[in-house]
Amino acid sequence: MSDQVILGISNTHHYRFTIVNLTETAKEPMFLHSLNKEMSVFLSKTMMGALFLAEMTKNQQKVSIQWKDESNKQALAYSDRYGKMKSVAYSASHEEGDIRNEFILGQGIMKVIRWDYESDTYQSYTNLIEDTFEANFIKYLTESEQIKAIVGMDVIPFDFPGNDFSAKGIFFEALPDATEESFLFLRSKINSLILKESFWTLTIEKMLETLESEIESPLEVLSKESPEFLCDCSRHKVADIIASLGEQEANSIIDEMGKIEITCEFCRTAYQFDSFDVEKFFKQ
Repeated sequence: MSDQVILGISNTHHYRFTIVNLTETAKEPMFLHSLNKEMSVFLSKTMMGALFLAEMTKNQQKVSIQWKDESNKQALAYSDRYGKMKSVAYSASHEEGDIRNEFILGQGIMKVIRWDYESDTYQSYTNLIEDTFEANFIKYLTESEQIKAIVGMDVIPFDFPGNDFSAKGIFFEALPDATEESFLFLRSKINSLILKESFWTLTIEKMLETLESEIESPLEVLSKESPEFLCDCSRHKVADIIASLGEQEANSIIDEMGKIEITCEFCRTAYQFDSFDVEKFFKQ
């Protein structure tokens, strides 16, 4: 079954919502980078966070979320509003019994970047706290975006007894006309719902129906997309990295190694350049 993201609106409460099944998309970087259970969960949630933020943007914008805690545990995920995504994560080892082994982030920095082809980039930061990714994500929205939001994420790692890997999430974002009463009502209803294990076993269409029943009002679907892991690296882009080295340094690497090889951080594709490639590149 392919992944899916549903974007919609609650006209009753003036909230925009996103429901996503990111299971297959999240598996790709998990296997590519041989992530352990902890980082598989963290990266899946980081990817969902990037997708949730991308759903809030204009069509041509992209969003990235990057975080790193004091133990050098880190993740980076990119998404556009259509769910075209790439991501990478790096694990850190903690002593047995450390709270950060239980899907808790340590202290550090979370950075969000938005950009498109026709405007400047927009960057914002927030300090990480020792809590779940969801708690830090809401902290970012509150502090940096001044947006009230409700977030639920459920990631079941492969070695969870009796379960296959799964990554699903829901996101409700307050629109300008939303009231405090609506926020308190939705937060109570949705937070109660996401604590139920059975809710996360549903398809996202059934999740939508269950949410409607829980909040006792209709949810209008605006669009449906199919997320996928899609790296945008290319030989041409990698050649720009060689250009930044300069011709002398590039030739020095060729003389020493016989070639220049650069591997994409996200998809692990290796690009090789020999002396002929480098000579031709700098002549052009």
